[in-house]
Amino acid sequence: MTEHEAAADSTATTKNGEASATAGEVFSDRLLGLLDDILAGQAPNAGRFCGYCYHPLAPTRQACTHCGRPLADWPAAPAVPRAVIEMHRRRRNREGLVVRTVAWGGLSVGVIAALLPLALGDVALWSVIAFFGLLVFFYLLSANLANSLGDSLGYTWGQSLVRREWARFVKQRGSEVKP
Repeated sequence: MTEHEAAADSTATTKNGEASATAGEVFSDRLLGLLDDILAGQAPNAGRFCGYCYHPLAPTRQACTHCGRPLADWPAAPAVPRAVIEMHRRRRNREGLVVRTVAWGGLSVGVIAALLPLALGDVALWSVIAFFGLLVFFYLLSANLANSLGDSLGYTWGQSLVRREWARFVKQRGSEVKP
């Protein structure tokens, strides 16, 4: 199980036993998948969603399985608001930015390190082999760092963005819908 799945699977409960949003993840796994599909143009932004957290709901549900709020308090929404979709798009952009920065940074260091034997010594068979060997080594190193460290840092940075924007979004809509 990845760090993302672990954060999404951990749910807290409120005093009355209702499920509440996770501490790490604002959106449910189902909503994240749907938002990714909407951004890719593979799914329509239509359906039945919780009026509070926009988790997709079955037609017979009377309470959200993600946040635990009854539909009597927060009526179902026919679509995810554009602000939530944009929030998710910015989050994915931040995550990708960190991963790409770590990958390209590692590869750049690798190119510089690989060019050192060629620049400081004579061009010989050993320096050409060292050049390609160092390129392969730093390529693999940067790919692994991007997939581990970059992914972790990007996820954390993206989560902080979503939590801040979600808090502003909830505060702004607080006057529109009574909780």
